[in-house]
Amino acid sequence: MNCLRKHLLKSKTYYLEVLQDQMILSEHKTMQNPKYVVLFNFESRVMWKKSEHEQLCCFGILYQKRIKWFWGVHKELNLLKMYLSNRVFFGNISIFYESSQIIGSGASSKVCLVKRNTDVLYYAAKCISKKYLTGKKSKDRIARLQSEIEILQKIDHPIFVKLLEIYEGDNSYYLITDYYEGDTLYNFIRNTQTDSLPSYIVRDGIKTLLLGLQYLEHMGLIHRDIKLENILLAKQNEIKSLKIIDFGLAIYENTQTKLSICGTPGYIAPEILRADIKQNEYFTTKCDVFSAGVIFYKLLTKRTLFRADNTADIMKANTQCDIRLDELEQNVQKEALNLLKLMLEPNPNIRPTASQCLEHPYFYCQLEDIRILQEILDKVTGCSEFTKEHQDTHSVPDESQAAQIKKCPPTQYRVRVEQRKRTRSPRKYADFHFYLPSFCQMNSFESEGNSSNSSKSSKIENIIINEKESEKDSVIEENNKFQQ
Repeated sequence: MNCLRKHLLKSKTYYLEVLQDQMILSEHKTMQNPKYVVLFNFESRVMWKKSEHEQLCCFGILYQKRIKWFWGVHKELNLLKMYLSNRVFFGNISIFYESSQIIGSGASSKVCLVKRNTDVLYYAAKCISKKYLTGKKSKDRIARLQSEIEILQKIDHPIFVKLLEIYEGDNSYYLITDYYEGDTLYNFIRNTQTDSLPSYIVRDGIKTLLLGLQYLEHMGLIHRDIKLENILLAKQNEIKSLKIIDFGLAIYENTQTKLSICGTPGYIAPEILRADIKQNEYFTTKCDVFSAGVIFYKLLTKRTLFRADNTADIMKANTQCDIRLDELEQNVQKEALNLLKLMLEPNPNIRPTASQCLEHPYFYCQLEDIRILQEILDKVTGCSEFTKEHQDTHSVPDESQAAQIKKCPPTQYRVRVEQRKRTRSPRKYADFHFYLPSFCQMNSFESEGNSSNSSKSSKIENIIINEKESEKDSVIEENNKFQQ
C-alpha cells in the first residue's frame, strides 16, 4: 500500500506493510530501513480522518509525542483499518460510532449500545474509565485491561464474545464487540414462569458452558469470574446461543499465580477463599468448574446455592462450602445430581476438569422430565381431584395398588393424597389414553410432603424477590482484601 506524507515544500511517498506484530512505513519499496514502526502494543495509537463525503482520507500515528499524518485512497484505508482492528488502539471513536444508551454496568465499566455510522448495525462498547484504572485501590488495573485485551485478541470460539475494535478517548477506553439481543442467563432463569426449567434446557445450558471452559483449558486460561451475569444469550430464549463475556480477571494457568481472593461472592471456588499465603497454592482451571457448578445448581433448582442477606454472610457460606444436596434426590435426575456433586466438590484434587465433566453419563443418557412424569403418574394413579369425585367407583386403583405403581409404602401414599385434598388449587391434567411402565422405573418421582402448584408458585416468587437484593454482588479484585 502506498500513502503520502504531505510537507510544505515537498510531499513524500511511503510504502506501508502490516506484519504479525507491527506496521512499518518506508521510503523504499524493498521496505529496508523503515522510518516509522508502529508496534502492536498498549502504547501505540492510530488516528483517522474523514473527508467531507464521510470517507476515510488519512491516518495518523503517534511518533515522538506528535501525530504524523499519511494520506491515501479510501478503499485502501478501509482495508488497512480492517487489518489493524483489535490489534492497536484507534482514536476518534465518535467519527465511527454513535452512542444510544447504556445497556449494562459493573464495578469497573459500563456497556453502551452503539451504532456504526456507515450502516444500521448495532454493537456493544465496553467503556472503562481512565480514572478508575488509575485509582489508588489497585495499582495493576491498567495491566489487567491490557491482559484482557490480549486474551480477547487470541480467543476465537463461537461461545465467547469476539473483540472487534479498541479505541482510546480522552477519559475512557472502549472495547467494541458484537451486540447480542438476548438477556443475561440470570434474567433468563428469573423470567421463566415455570417452577423449574425443562431438563433439555438445563442440559444444553451446562453442556455449552462446559464446552467453553474446555476451550479455555486447552488455551491454558482461567476466567476466574464465571457467573450468571457474565453469560449472555446471543438469541432471545435460546440457551444454546450463550456467550461467555468479561475477561477482566482472566489469567494464564502457566503463570503459576498464587491463590488470592478474587471473583464474585457465591461463585468462588473454596480453595481460593481458604488459601494460605504461606503455602504454594496456585490457580487452576478447576476454579471455573466450581463456578459452573454453582450455575448448574441454579439451572436445576432456580435457587441460589449460597443464600444470605449480605455479602459477608455469602462469603462465609461460600468459604465453608457445606453443600447438602439430599433434598434434590427426589426431584433431580440421578445422573444430573451426580455431576453436580462432582462439580461442587470442595477438594480441587478430586473435582473434575471441564473435559472430564463432558464425558459424564449425564450428557449421553435419556433425559426424563420428572415434573412431567410426576403429572402422568398422578393421572394414572388417580392422585388428583379426579380421586375425590370418583372415590366410590372402580375407575381408580385402591391405595395399595397405587402405592405399588408409585414404588412407595401405602402410608406415605395416604399422606400425599390427604395433602392434595387440602389444597384449593388442584392440578389440571390433559386426558392421557396410554400408560408407559418405564415411567415408574425410578424412585425419584415421589416427593414426600409436596404441596400444590399454586403454593409452589408463590414460594418461588418470594424466593426470586428475596434473592433480587442478595444476588447484587460485587466483583472482588485480586489483592483487594475483603472487608468483613
